[in-house]
Amino acid sequence: MAEDLPYLPAVGNVSKVLQKIRSAGTPPKFTLEFLKQLGFGSSQDRGMPRVLKQLGFLDTGSVPTEAYNLYKVPATAGAVLAEGLRVGWAPIFLAEANAQELPAAELTGVFQRVTGQSESVARKMATTFRALAGEASWSSPPPADKRAEEVLPLNQTDASTDRALRGLSALSLHHDIHLHLPPSSDVGVYRAIFRALREELGA
Repeated sequence: MAEDLPYLPAVGNVSKVLQKIRSAGTPPKFTLEFLKQLGFGSSQDRGMPRVLKQLGFLDTGSVPTEAYNLYKVPATAGAVLAEGLRVGWAPIFLAEANAQELPAAELTGVFQRVTGQSESVARKMATTFRALAGEASWSSPPPADKRAEEVLPLNQTDASTDRALRGLSALSLHHDIHLHLPPSSDVGVYRAIFRALREELGA
């Protein structure tokens, strides 16, 4: 099935829009009017809300999500954007695991095969993807798949893996978490950070 992925007719303002999102407050809804208030009223920028939805930064009603607020935190911005791309453009990464590293022409071919679009549209999709990928941080590996237990249940592991797991169970691990929170007048940023931590830690 062909994938319908968002794209912009021109990407000259992508970096500027993302920078403005990080420095501005969080709106109740991310509308074209808000985008215009940020200084981007050109027709080439009108596709940004759809791009942000694909990244998981906005919900279907254009309301900013926790990912949107986490993107506003300098320490997590690059990684959050990379994860948004991995999830939102999953079919592209399925076709090419390191799609963010491909040259423009090769990436256009991948988009054309995955989406079934014409070369001209696929090129715009690839250009949009590359502009976003250039702002992301790819140094951290993607999060471990939580469904791993279903793929490799303990009772189906081989003997060596079973021994290794038993050995690991004897270890005592201790973690210290240090948070360096940026100054912000938007309390939603801090709430999103602590809510995400609670969910990760299972608190």
